[in-house]
Amino acid sequence: MNVADRIQALRKQHGMSQEQLADAVGVSRQAVSKWESEQASPDLDKVVIMSDLFDVTTDYILKGIEPAEVQDHKTMADVIDEKVLTEKNGSRLKTVFKVALIIAAAFVAIDALVMLICLLTGNFPV
Repeated sequence: MNVADRIQALRKQHGMSQEQLADAVGVSRQAVSKWESEQASPDLDKVVIMSDLFDVTTDYILKGIEPAEVQDHKTMADVIDEKVLTEKNGSRLKTVFKVALIIAAAFVAIDALVMLICLLTGNFPV
């Protein structure tokens, strides 16, 4: 597929006539016809306008190079947010663990106190 074929395919994919593409790009319908029949090539500024219009890269229009699939790139802000959330979650986990230990210690202390009272009074539950 060459430049002419890609322009025509993109135009048709977007449901545009040659006249509509010409109006959007700022050229005559005949200019678009010449591009699509390989009688002429669009100027670079027109290629840029078409790339914006069709939401493709200029590389795709000119060379047929499909854009590489975009990976989910993390920005520095994303990394910092993740770290802060991880630290907050770690901090919350530590707090929950501390509370659990305090509650367990309280039960042990109460049990020990009850045992001591029972020992001193001689009233052991059966």
